[in-house]
Amino acid sequence: NVIAALAEKRKHIPYRDSKLTRLLEDSLGGNCKTTMLATVSPASDSIHETISTLKFATRAKKVTNAPRVNEDLDQKSLLRKYEKELRKLRSELEERSKHVVDSRRLLELDERRRQ
Repeated sequence: NVIAALAEKRKHIPYRDSKLTRLLEDSLGGNCKTTMLATVSPASDSIHETISTLKFATRAKKVTNAPRVNEDLDQKSLLRKYEKELRKLRSELEERSKHVVDSRRLLELDERRRQ
């Protein structure tokens, strides 16, 4: 079930299991603000349908989307964006490499100690 998978934040979401969830893929777990309306009946002969609908609505309420404005970036904006990302990645690499011990350097130090 797609709603259950989205609510539980599973890695695989089975959108292809039904035509409806395939059509609603962008709305259900994508970049959209989505409103879900659960309609229930007060009639006693519809109690099973009403309970099923309320259970579904409870699961659907747990689904969270992170909508953001779609941007059409020109080449200069894209270039700035990628340059910023490169700077961030380079600084992250530099930070991580400070904590890495170079095996060649260790061998050199070991050899000097032996002499």
